[in-house]
Amino acid sequence: MNNDAISTLNNRLQALGKDAGLSWVDHKQGEEHSPEWTSQCKLDDQVIGTGRGTQKNLAREAAARMALARLNVVDE
Repeated sequence: MNNDAISTLNNRLQALGKDAGLSWVDHKQGEEHSPEWTSQCKLDDQVIGTGRGTQKNLAREAAARMALARLNVVDE
């Protein structure tokens, strides 16, 4: 994966002094052999990004990209 949105999000929030408020909520559904993960990225208990994927890390990456878009962070 070329763009690590999770690291970019962590770095941006750390620079703003808000990294302590970052949390993740992950849900797995579907069959064991083909699960679908949904991840929510929260800042101070407010959802700022939601993503889905066949693996938890892919769902979190998608949620982080959405969070970065909401925070108006362009790829650095």
